Amino acid sequence: MKVYRIGKWKYLDDLSGMGAKLWGGRWNKEGIPVVYTSEHLSLAVLELLANQIRNLVDETYGYIEIEIPDQVSHYSISIKDLKTNWRDGFYDPSTIDIGSDWLKDRSSLLLSVPSAVLMQEKNILINPQHPDFQSVRITEKSALALDGRVTEEN
Repeated sequence: MKVYRIGKWKYLDDLSGMGAKLWGGRWNKEGIPVVYTSEHLSLAVLELLANQIRNLVDETYGYIEIEIPDQVSHYSISIKDLKTNWRDGFYDPSTIDIGSDWLKDRSSLLLSVPSAVLMQEKNILINPQHPDFQSVRITEKSALALDGRVTEEN
């Protein structure tokens, strides 16, 4: 399986989940590390634009492609498993609890969750504290060369 992560160049190789640990996120409480990725590079771009001021996305951003063996443990959350308003507002406590419990249990390396930006597609959470984490490999690192119409305000 290939997944994608976008970030500032200086943090791209860091798969420790430290940023999520420091700040928390939709699927984790502060203090719990997780690596947020997307099943497609285009979804990763949408996630970035939804969570960042558009004109701050510049040449300091890049992306990585991560290869994960198909046989690793994987758990999925579907939309029907979530409250109807799970993506309203900022982060819903119910999704934070679901993800945090999964991370603490270490029951699987991966958790597939609906994207709040485009719920028909999936984000893939990677648990850096799972025993199979050593099988995760960065296979590509490149500049995020977005068309200026995407990052400029009109």
